[in-house]
Amino acid sequence: MKSWLTALPQILLLFVFAWVGKWLSAALQLQIPGSLIGMGLLFLCLQLGWIRLKWVEAGAALVFSQMILFFVPAIAGIMQYPWLLGIKGLLVMLVVVSGAALVMISTGVVAERMFKLGEVKRRDSVEDM
Repeated sequence: MKSWLTALPQILLLFVFAWVGKWLSAALQLQIPGSLIGMGLLFLCLQLGWIRLKWVEAGAALVFSQMILFFVPAIAGIMQYPWLLGIKGLLVMLVVVSGAALVMISTGVVAERMFKLGEVKRRDSVEDM
């Protein structure tokens, strides 16, 4: 219960960034989803030091841990397309899984090479705890 009370203001802050992003997207008539603009603004504020990570970390972790609840409507929507449960669906699943696997493998190879070249330094301990 205490974690929810601590995370609630942080979730509200994340919501404010998403709302500002949606407002900017509508006001400027951009073809980019407002939630992405909001998260970009949050990233920018974090990088500039205007917002500290600990101000949003617990809220983001809580929302991320409950993410399956956000996908239940999408999963239920699949029932409107029964062909996804047949052979065509298996082909779609094969493409999605193989694409995801290729992205993971290529990311791993690039990261491993960067570590070997010394371009990325590992952080073994967190400085701000």
